[in-house]
Amino acid sequence: MKIYKVANWQSISAILLLSTAFAVNAESSDISCLYETSVQPAVQKFGLQSYNAANETEKWYLWRTDKSLEVSNAAGSFSEKWTATDQKTVFYQAIYHDKKFLLDFQPSDLKILGRQTDLETRRQLFPKHLLAQLKQTGKGFFKTYKTLKYQGEIAGVEYKVNWLPELNLAARIEKITSDGVVITKLEALYPLDSSPYRQQSLEEYDDMDYADIGDNESHPVVAQLQKSIGIGYAHQH
Repeated sequence: MKIYKVANWQSISAILLLSTAFAVNAESSDISCLYETSVQPAVQKFGLQSYNAANETEKWYLWRTDKSLEVSNAAGSFSEKWTATDQKTVFYQAIYHDKKFLLDFQPSDLKILGRQTDLETRRQLFPKHLLAQLKQTGKGFFKTYKTLKYQGEIAGVEYKVNWLPELNLAARIEKITSDGVVITKLEALYPLDSSPYRQQSLEEYDDMDYADIGDNESHPVVAQLQKSIGIGYAHQH
């Protein structure tokens, strides 16, 4: 069942490219970021594999606190948010800003849908257990932050990762498979309270629990979403 359109987080990697005038306190996890993800498909020429220039590029935003994570497409039409009340209890919202509508998913909904998540891994963008399987190949800096460089192959996938240990955040991940190369770059980083990238207010949004979709199929937004992206219990994932 496809619930919503969302970036493939397992393929996301990050690098900081643009200069910022702020430094984030290493003790704070409250940050705001701008990312760019690009895809370079693999091609075969004369029996050799090479990669085309990126033909798919998407910018997106991230807002992170100790207990929450929100990501949004650059157009600001859609975002998704995870909020933790404790270490194991995570709530999720699919937010359709262009429709001023949001769907609330309870932990029980996520369990039924097989969408349970490790919020800490999402907050870091790259799983620590995978990072531990890579070989450290060097050190460096991004602005005022130390970076550790890792590289290696896991289950047939080659990874190149730059890691910001002060923030527990991936600074660059390059994922190479037989299908192509996916690179996500972190282009800007700000403290959350002084970021130019602002989260949209949800005060005037119509909201609905995911469990209530079946009783509200006549709702104009629900009907449109069911038709376009297949939300609801009747669709197979």
